Amino acid sequence: MYKKDFEQLLHVKKTPSSLFFYGECDFQNNYFAQKTLESWNASEDEKLLLHYDDYNFTTAKNHLSQSSLFGGNNILIIKTDKVIPSKELDTLIALAHKSSESFFIYQYFGDGTKAKKISSSFSKNNGGDFVRFFKPNMGEALTLLNTKAKEIGLNIQGYALQHLYLLHSEDLSLCVNEFEKLSLLNREVLASDIDRLVYGLGTVGLDEFISKLLKKEDIKVSFLNLCESGISDEIRVINGIQNYLSNLLLFHMYIKIHGNFDARAILGYPLPPQLAKQKADESIKIDLKTFKEMLELLLNAELKLKKLKDLDKNAYLLSTLIKIQKIL
Repeated sequence: MYKKDFEQLLHVKKTPSSLFFYGECDFQNNYFAQKTLESWNASEDEKLLLHYDDYNFTTAKNHLSQSSLFGGNNILIIKTDKVIPSKELDTLIALAHKSSESFFIYQYFGDGTKAKKISSSFSKNNGGDFVRFFKPNMGEALTLLNTKAKEIGLNIQGYALQHLYLLHSEDLSLCVNEFEKLSLLNREVLASDIDRLVYGLGTVGLDEFISKLLKKEDIKVSFLNLCESGISDEIRVINGIQNYLSNLLLFHMYIKIHGNFDARAILGYPLPPQLAKQKADESIKIDLKTFKEMLELLLNAELKLKKLKDLDKNAYLLSTLIKIQKIL
Protein backbone atom coordinates (compact mmCIF):
# COMPACT_ATOMS: atom_id res chain seq x y z
CA MET A 1 0.00 0.00 0.00
CA TYR A 2 1.02 3.63 -0.31
CA LYS A 3 2.47 5.43 2.69
CA LYS A 4 -0.50 7.83 2.88
CA ASP A 5 -2.92 4.87 3.07
CA PHE A 6 -0.87 3.31 5.83
CA GLU A 7 -0.86 6.60 7.75
CA GLN A 8 -4.66 6.56 7.67
CA LEU A 9 -4.70 3.03 9.13
CA LEU A 10 -2.30 4.17 11.83
CA HIS A 11 -4.55 7.09 12.64
CA VAL A 12 -7.57 4.85 13.24
CA LYS A 13 -5.42 2.07 14.77
CA LYS A 14 -6.45 -0.57 12.23
CA THR A 15 -3.07 -1.78 11.02
CA PRO A 16 -2.67 -5.38 9.78
CA SER A 17 -1.28 -8.03 12.12
CA SER A 18 1.74 -8.56 9.87
CA LEU A 19 3.62 -5.80 8.06
CA PHE A 20 6.52 -5.70 5.63
CA PHE A 21 8.44 -2.39 5.40
CA TYR A 22 11.05 -1.79 2.69
CA GLY A 23 12.20 0.78 0.17
CA GLU A 24 14.69 3.57 -0.43
CA CYS A 25 14.34 5.44 2.87
CA ASP A 26 15.68 3.70 5.98
CA PHE A 27 14.55 6.57 8.21
CA GLN A 28 10.89 6.12 7.23
CA ASN A 29 11.23 2.37 7.62
CA ASN A 30 12.32 2.81 11.24
CA TYR A 31 10.03 5.76 11.93
CA PHE A 32 6.83 4.03 10.83
CA ALA A 33 7.81 0.78 12.52
CA GLN A 34 8.02 2.73 15.77
CA LYS A 35 4.69 4.44 15.09
CA THR A 36 3.13 1.02 14.48
CA LEU A 37 4.45 -0.29 17.80
CA GLU A 38 2.98 2.76 19.51
CA SER A 39 -0.39 2.09 17.88
CA TRP A 40 -0.24 -1.44 19.29
CA ASN A 41 0.59 -0.05 22.75
CA ALA A 42 3.58 -2.37 22.80
CA SER A 43 5.45 -2.65 26.08
CA GLU A 44 9.08 -3.75 26.23
CA ASP A 45 8.31 -7.19 27.68
CA GLU A 46 5.89 -7.92 24.81
CA LYS A 47 8.43 -7.24 22.06
CA LEU A 48 11.08 -9.52 20.63
CA LEU A 49 13.54 -7.74 18.33
CA LEU A 50 15.72 -9.96 16.13
CA HIS A 51 18.34 -7.74 14.59
CA TYR A 52 20.20 -8.78 11.42
CA ASP A 53 22.15 -11.99 12.23
CA ASP A 54 20.13 -12.57 15.42
CA TYR A 55 17.27 -14.06 13.40
CA ASN A 56 16.38 -17.60 14.40
CA PHE A 57 13.20 -19.20 13.05
CA THR A 58 12.50 -21.33 16.13
CA THR A 59 12.89 -18.36 18.46
CA ALA A 60 10.65 -16.19 16.28
CA LYS A 61 7.98 -18.89 15.93
CA ASN A 62 7.93 -19.66 19.65
CA HIS A 63 7.49 -15.99 20.53
CA LEU A 64 4.48 -15.53 18.22
CA SER A 65 2.81 -18.79 19.26
CA GLN A 66 3.17 -18.48 23.03
CA SER A 67 0.11 -17.66 25.12
CA SER A 68 0.28 -14.82 27.59
CA LEU A 69 -0.72 -15.42 31.21
CA PHE A 70 -1.47 -11.73 31.72
CA GLY A 71 -3.40 -10.95 28.54
CA GLY A 72 -0.53 -9.16 26.82
CA ASN A 73 0.61 -9.26 23.20
CA ASN A 74 3.35 -11.17 21.42
CA ILE A 75 5.12 -8.76 19.08
CA LEU A 76 7.93 -9.86 16.77
CA ILE A 77 10.15 -7.34 14.96
CA ILE A 78 12.78 -8.54 12.51
CA LYS A 79 15.23 -5.93 11.19
CA THR A 80 17.53 -7.36 8.58
CA ASP A 81 19.05 -7.06 5.12
CA LYS A 82 18.57 -10.81 4.66
CA VAL A 83 15.68 -12.60 2.94
CA ILE A 84 13.74 -14.90 5.28
CA PRO A 85 12.94 -18.24 3.57
CA SER A 86 9.38 -18.26 2.19
CA LYS A 87 8.16 -21.21 4.25
CA GLU A 88 9.42 -19.67 7.48
CA LEU A 89 7.95 -16.30 6.56
CA ASP A 90 4.56 -17.82 5.72
CA THR A 91 4.53 -19.60 9.08
CA LEU A 92 5.26 -16.40 11.02
CA ILE A 93 2.55 -14.48 9.15
CA ALA A 94 0.05 -17.31 9.74
CA LEU A 95 0.79 -17.32 13.47
CA ALA A 96 0.21 -13.58 13.71
CA HIS A 97 -3.03 -13.92 11.75
CA LYS A 98 -4.25 -16.81 13.91
CA SER A 99 -4.06 -14.97 17.24
CA SER A 100 -5.44 -11.55 18.07
CA GLU A 101 -2.55 -11.19 20.52
CA SER A 102 0.26 -11.73 17.99
CA PHE A 103 1.81 -9.13 15.68
CA PHE A 104 4.75 -9.22 13.26
CA ILE A 105 6.87 -6.50 11.60
CA TYR A 106 9.51 -7.39 9.02
CA GLN A 107 11.81 -4.42 8.36
CA TYR A 108 13.88 -5.15 5.28
CA PHE A 109 17.00 -3.13 4.40
CA GLY A 110 18.43 -5.37 1.70
CA ASP A 111 18.41 -5.62 -2.08
CA GLY A 112 15.27 -3.94 -3.39
CA THR A 113 14.98 -6.34 -6.33
CA LYS A 114 14.23 -9.15 -3.86
CA ALA A 115 11.58 -7.20 -1.98
CA LYS A 116 8.80 -7.81 -4.50
CA LYS A 117 8.92 -11.57 -3.93
CA ILE A 118 8.91 -11.06 -0.16
CA SER A 119 5.95 -8.69 -0.32
CA SER A 120 3.83 -11.34 -2.08
CA SER A 121 3.70 -13.27 1.21
CA PHE A 122 2.00 -10.34 2.96
CA SER A 123 -1.51 -10.50 1.51
CA LYS A 124 -4.70 -9.12 3.02
CA ASN A 125 -6.09 -12.68 3.07
CA ASN A 126 -3.62 -13.67 5.76
CA GLY A 127 -3.82 -10.42 7.71
CA GLY A 128 -0.70 -8.92 6.14
CA ASP A 129 0.28 -5.94 4.02
CA PHE A 130 3.40 -4.09 2.93
CA VAL A 131 4.57 -0.50 2.58
CA ARG A 132 7.32 0.69 0.28
CA PHE A 133 9.04 3.90 1.34
CA PHE A 134 10.41 6.06 -1.46
CA LYS A 135 13.00 8.79 -1.04
CA PRO A 136 10.86 11.77 0.04
CA ASN A 137 10.76 15.00 -1.92
CA MET A 138 11.82 18.16 -0.15
CA GLY A 139 8.36 18.96 1.20
CA GLU A 140 7.80 15.43 2.54
CA ALA A 141 11.26 15.36 4.12
CA LEU A 142 10.73 18.67 5.89
CA THR A 143 7.32 17.51 7.14
CA LEU A 144 8.89 14.36 8.61
CA LEU A 145 11.69 16.35 10.23
CA ASN A 146 9.27 18.93 11.58
CA THR A 147 7.08 16.19 13.09
CA LYS A 148 10.09 14.55 14.71
CA ALA A 149 11.33 17.91 16.03
CA LYS A 150 7.95 18.63 17.63
CA GLU A 151 7.92 15.19 19.26
CA ILE A 152 11.10 16.01 21.18
CA GLY A 153 10.24 19.68 21.75
CA LEU A 154 12.86 21.11 19.39
CA ASN A 155 12.03 24.61 18.14
CA ILE A 156 13.35 24.74 14.58
CA GLN A 157 11.62 26.33 11.61
CA GLY A 158 11.40 25.38 7.93
CA TYR A 159 14.40 27.20 6.52
CA ALA A 160 16.76 25.95 9.23
CA LEU A 161 15.43 22.40 8.74
CA GLN A 162 16.02 22.63 5.00
CA HIS A 163 19.53 23.95 5.64
CA LEU A 164 20.28 21.00 7.93
CA TYR A 165 18.76 18.54 5.45
CA LEU A 166 20.91 19.78 2.57
CA LEU A 167 24.06 19.90 4.69
CA HIS A 168 23.51 16.24 5.56
CA SER A 169 23.12 15.20 1.91
CA GLU A 170 19.35 14.74 2.32
CA ASP A 171 19.83 12.00 4.92
CA LEU A 172 16.93 12.14 7.38
CA SER A 173 18.59 9.88 9.94
CA LEU A 174 21.68 12.09 10.15
CA CYS A 175 19.47 15.16 10.59
CA VAL A 176 17.52 13.62 13.46
CA ASN A 177 20.79 12.59 15.10
CA GLU A 178 21.63 16.31 15.35
CA PHE A 179 18.36 17.20 17.07
CA GLU A 180 19.50 16.32 20.58
CA LYS A 181 22.56 18.55 20.29
CA LEU A 182 20.55 21.41 18.80
CA SER A 183 17.90 21.13 21.53
CA LEU A 184 20.54 22.14 24.10
CA LEU A 185 20.22 25.71 22.79
CA ASN A 186 16.79 25.82 24.48
CA ARG A 187 15.51 28.37 21.95
CA GLU A 188 14.59 28.56 18.28
CA VAL A 189 17.35 27.00 16.17
CA LEU A 190 18.56 29.19 13.29
CA ALA A 191 20.50 28.29 10.16
CA SER A 192 23.53 30.06 11.64
CA ASP A 193 23.36 27.73 14.66
CA ILE A 194 23.51 24.73 12.34
CA ASP A 195 26.59 26.13 10.60
CA ARG A 196 28.25 26.71 13.97
CA LEU A 197 27.25 23.55 15.83
CA VAL A 198 27.05 20.95 13.10
CA TYR A 199 30.14 21.69 11.05
CA GLY A 200 32.03 24.49 12.81
CA LEU A 201 32.64 28.16 12.17
CA GLY A 202 35.12 27.65 9.31
CA THR A 203 32.74 25.75 7.08
CA VAL A 204 31.75 27.30 3.78
CA GLY A 205 27.96 27.41 3.62
CA LEU A 206 26.44 25.92 0.48
CA ASP A 207 23.80 28.67 0.22
CA GLU A 208 26.52 31.29 0.41
CA PHE A 209 28.42 29.52 -2.34
CA ILE A 210 25.34 29.28 -4.58
CA SER A 211 24.65 32.98 -4.05
CA LYS A 212 28.18 33.77 -5.28
CA LEU A 213 27.62 31.48 -8.25
CA LEU A 214 24.45 33.32 -9.28
CA LYS A 215 26.11 36.71 -8.85
CA LYS A 216 28.75 35.53 -11.35
CA GLU A 217 31.52 36.11 -8.83
CA ASP A 218 34.77 34.14 -8.96
CA ILE A 219 33.87 30.83 -7.29
CA LYS A 220 37.14 28.90 -7.69
CA VAL A 221 38.47 29.53 -4.16
CA SER A 222 35.06 29.02 -2.54
CA PHE A 223 34.58 25.82 -4.52
CA LEU A 224 37.96 24.51 -3.34
CA ASN A 225 37.11 25.37 0.28
CA LEU A 226 33.74 23.67 -0.06
CA CYS A 227 35.31 20.47 -1.35
CA GLU A 228 38.14 20.48 1.19
CA SER A 229 35.68 20.91 4.06
CA GLY A 230 34.92 17.21 3.73
CA ILE A 231 31.13 17.65 3.87
CA SER A 232 30.38 18.22 0.22
CA ASP A 233 30.64 15.65 -2.53
CA GLU A 234 29.85 16.56 -6.11
CA ILE A 235 26.34 15.10 -6.12
CA ARG A 236 25.38 16.93 -2.94
CA VAL A 237 26.59 20.23 -4.41
CA ILE A 238 24.52 19.64 -7.54
CA ASN A 239 21.43 18.64 -5.52
CA GLY A 240 21.87 21.73 -3.34
CA ILE A 241 21.99 24.00 -6.40
CA GLN A 242 18.98 22.24 -7.92
CA ASN A 243 16.93 22.80 -4.75
CA TYR A 244 18.08 26.41 -4.51
CA LEU A 245 17.12 27.09 -8.14
CA SER A 246 13.78 25.30 -7.72
CA ASN A 247 12.94 27.60 -4.82
CA LEU A 248 13.97 30.65 -6.85
CA LEU A 249 11.75 29.45 -9.68
CA LEU A 250 8.80 29.27 -7.28
CA PHE A 251 9.54 32.82 -6.13
CA HIS A 252 9.81 33.96 -9.76
CA MET A 253 6.44 32.52 -10.76
CA TYR A 254 4.68 33.79 -7.62
CA ILE A 255 6.00 37.33 -8.18
CA LYS A 256 4.96 37.25 -11.84
CA ILE A 257 1.41 36.24 -10.84
CA HIS A 258 0.90 38.33 -7.69
CA GLY A 259 3.32 41.21 -8.10
CA ASN A 260 4.86 40.58 -4.66
CA PHE A 261 6.34 37.71 -2.64
CA ASP A 262 5.27 35.77 0.42
CA ALA A 263 7.78 33.13 1.52
CA ARG A 264 5.23 31.18 3.57
CA ALA A 265 2.82 30.97 0.63
CA ILE A 266 5.63 30.04 -1.75
CA LEU A 267 7.61 27.53 0.32
CA GLY A 268 5.15 26.51 3.01
CA TYR A 269 7.23 28.10 5.80
CA PRO A 270 8.46 31.63 6.59
CA LEU A 271 11.96 32.93 5.94
CA PRO A 272 13.83 35.72 7.73
CA PRO A 273 12.72 38.94 5.95
CA GLN A 274 16.20 39.74 4.64
CA LEU A 275 16.65 36.24 3.23
CA ALA A 276 13.19 36.23 1.64
CA LYS A 277 13.97 39.53 -0.08
CA GLN A 278 17.32 38.18 -1.28
CA LYS A 279 15.63 35.18 -2.89
CA ALA A 280 12.97 37.37 -4.46
CA ASP A 281 15.62 39.69 -5.90
CA GLU A 282 17.67 36.77 -7.22
CA SER A 283 14.65 35.04 -8.73
CA ILE A 284 13.32 37.97 -10.71
CA LYS A 285 16.70 38.55 -12.40
CA ILE A 286 16.51 35.14 -14.06
CA ASP A 287 14.06 34.44 -16.89
CA LEU A 288 12.26 31.12 -17.37
CA LYS A 289 14.42 30.09 -20.34
CA THR A 290 17.56 30.50 -18.25
CA PHE A 291 16.05 28.52 -15.35
CA LYS A 292 15.31 25.69 -17.80
CA GLU A 293 18.82 25.72 -19.27
CA MET A 294 20.51 25.71 -15.86
CA LEU A 295 18.39 22.89 -14.46
CA GLU A 296 18.92 20.78 -17.60
CA LEU A 297 22.68 21.37 -17.36
CA LEU A 298 22.68 20.23 -13.74
CA LEU A 299 20.59 17.13 -14.50
CA ASN A 300 22.98 16.09 -17.27
CA ALA A 301 25.97 16.72 -15.00
CA GLU A 302 24.42 14.63 -12.21
CA LEU A 303 23.81 11.75 -14.61
CA LYS A 304 27.39 11.87 -15.92
CA LEU A 305 28.89 12.04 -12.43
CA LYS A 306 26.89 9.00 -11.35
CA LYS A 307 27.61 6.90 -14.44
CA LEU A 308 31.26 7.60 -15.32
CA LYS A 309 33.90 6.17 -13.01
CA ASP A 310 37.11 7.45 -14.63
CA LEU A 311 36.24 11.12 -14.31
CA ASP A 312 37.88 14.00 -12.45
CA LYS A 313 34.65 14.85 -10.68
CA ASN A 314 35.83 18.07 -9.04
CA ALA A 315 37.14 19.48 -12.31
CA TYR A 316 34.02 18.39 -14.21
CA LEU A 317 31.68 19.94 -11.66
CA LEU A 318 33.63 23.21 -11.61
CA SER A 319 33.47 23.40 -15.42
CA THR A 320 29.70 22.81 -15.20
CA LEU A 321 29.29 25.64 -12.70
CA ILE A 322 31.30 27.98 -14.91
CA LYS A 323 28.96 27.07 -17.79
CA ILE A 324 26.03 28.05 -15.56
CA GLN A 325 27.61 31.44 -14.97
CA LYS A 326 27.96 31.90 -18.73
CA ILE A 327 24.26 31.15 -19.17
CA LEU A 328 23.25 33.84 -16.65
